Amino acid sequence: MSNQALIDLVTEYEALLEQGEAFFLDQEAYRHLIEHYLHDEAYELALEVVERAIDCHSYTAEFLLRKAEILIHAHQERQALVVLTHAVKLAPNETEIRLLRAQALTYLGDHLDAHEQLNYLPEELDASMLAEVYFVRALIYENQQEYDAMFLALKEAAAYDSEMRHCLGKLMSAVQHTRSYEESITLHEQIIDENPYSTVAWQNLGLSHAYLGNYDEALEALEYAYLADESNEQAYRDRADLAFELQRYSLTLEICEEIQQLFGEEGDLLLRMGQCHLRLSHLDAAKSYLKKALQQDSHSDEAYFHLGEAAILEEKWQLAIHYCNKAIEIDDNREEYHATIAAAYAEMGNYELAEDHYRLATDIAPEEASYWQQYALFLLETEQFEAAMDVLELAEESSVGPELSYCRIACLFEVGDRQEALLQLSEVLEEDYDSYFLLFKMAPQLQKDSEIVSLLRAYS
Repeated sequence: MSNQALIDLVTEYEALLEQGEAFFLDQEAYRHLIEHYLHDEAYELALEVVERAIDCHSYTAEFLLRKAEILIHAHQERQALVVLTHAVKLAPNETEIRLLRAQALTYLGDHLDAHEQLNYLPEELDASMLAEVYFVRALIYENQQEYDAMFLALKEAAAYDSEMRHCLGKLMSAVQHTRSYEESITLHEQIIDENPYSTVAWQNLGLSHAYLGNYDEALEALEYAYLADESNEQAYRDRADLAFELQRYSLTLEICEEIQQLFGEEGDLLLRMGQCHLRLSHLDAAKSYLKKALQQDSHSDEAYFHLGEAAILEEKWQLAIHYCNKAIEIDDNREEYHATIAAAYAEMGNYELAEDHYRLATDIAPEEASYWQQYALFLLETEQFEAAMDVLELAEESSVGPELSYCRIACLFEVGDRQEALLQLSEVLEEDYDSYFLLFKMAPQLQKDSEIVSLLRAYS
């Protein structure tokens, strides 16, 4: 059925409901209506349709099975089992009854009985039904947290029916649990050889490449996923997320614009577009998108925070503080919010509040060396040398990184302990020479220090 025909059918059905009169639809119409509401996860509406279908076509078990399926989707497994008891009277040898019963029992935690339901099935089934059997078996294994067995069962299901979209959708979960990314790539390439337009297979292939760090292959596969099916919104979003993580902001914007054209404008998308423009230093565009994101969701702490970042780039410190405070009011457990407002307070000369927020940032994320470094450098710049050394000692209890080592060396030079500073510098250069630029980033004046220059030559 075409999209327009489905829209017309739904419109007609809902109009008949409003009129409140009895009406009769054929089985095909009811099938399409049920699928429509199931796709939208409108389980109550789907149940209402299937009840009417059962009243109109009570001689067949088909709609009883659909009712059981909907009840399982809606987490009403016990009611589903009751419906299946009625269905078996009309179709005692129907394979789908045992499949649905196994699913209901799985979600009720009765895994042994669920497996038994599948064991009772006849050995001779067609390929599509065997695929369903393996798929349901995989669901049972998933609920038992036996992910290796789950992965193998889904592989078997895909071997019998490589077009089985719900199987492929579940397969990526098994791959992530078992970390079978290389095997996943091989499997999905085989599936794509059979079905080049399998959008889910392309999507899974892209995600598997991404987990292995094959980023160009991942971006290409995710693009093919939505080229194969323009309605696969998640494939667009997965590709946009990966491009953003790779700091490919122009590409991210291109994908987001496609999402906007196809699926409409919403808060998260506007936020991501604002972030991209911010990273590209398109400040006016960034602010425009971030403010639009706030119109969609006035409680978006991230939108407020990124507006604060934009204000910092414009050196509008008071405005930055305003936006960061808004973000912190919504979520006060984000270390980057506290570190950013601390930097703004420091620029305003409010050192007490700056120190409070730097302390909060390190309390929230003690494992992150960069926040300890920012805190220590703030203390260094405000000539609180002993306090800076104390902060670095605290940092060593929960964080490691060359930035902390070079920050300590910068502090030692500032307090005049050259001998210890040079000793520690030689030790750090031996371990991590490539990061020496961090020292000059923290203390640019040391670039002209002859002893430091000599040490660098010695370790280069």
